[in-house]
Amino acid sequence: KGEVSEPVRSGAGFHILKVLEKKQTDTSSIMIVQTRARHILLRTGNELTEAAARNRLLTYKQRIQGGTDFADLARQFSQDGSASAGGDLGWANPGQFVPEFEEAMGRLRPGQVSDPLISRFGAHLIQVMERREAPLSMREQRELARSQLREKKLEELYSAWVEELRG
Repeated sequence: KGEVSEPVRSGAGFHILKVLEKKQTDTSSIMIVQTRARHILLRTGNELTEAAARNRLLTYKQRIQGGTDFADLARQFSQDGSASAGGDLGWANPGQFVPEFEEAMGRLRPGQVSDPLISRFGAHLIQVMERREAPLSMREQRELARSQLREKKLEELYSAWVEELRG
């Protein structure tokens, strides 16, 4: 506390930093809920309409409910990089996927399969495999702090801009 740094260079220029206050917090206790899911992605476009992709995924869902393995169908039909792993997307933190995918995935219980979902990537069929609580790593905590600071600055700049417009 009270120490002044040597000049530090960043993308914005040179800085001299002074520590005004330090707070100790237990960062190991920040827990988040991670979800492990898999999906089948059909890319929509000229060759496959959204309606046709939705119908095809409904057929796959019926097959899964009839006992067919989700991973086998994903390996056979999914059109993305996760196909070789049976559609497994690994453990995901909140906010990792596009909002519509995240929302649909959040409504599912482990083992449950979604209805077909359309996103900017195409049509998805999602299955949540499991959920767990996990601590945020130091890197993830820093990224979260950066994101919150960025949002705060954007809000301040927006407010100042609105005030300037009103003036």
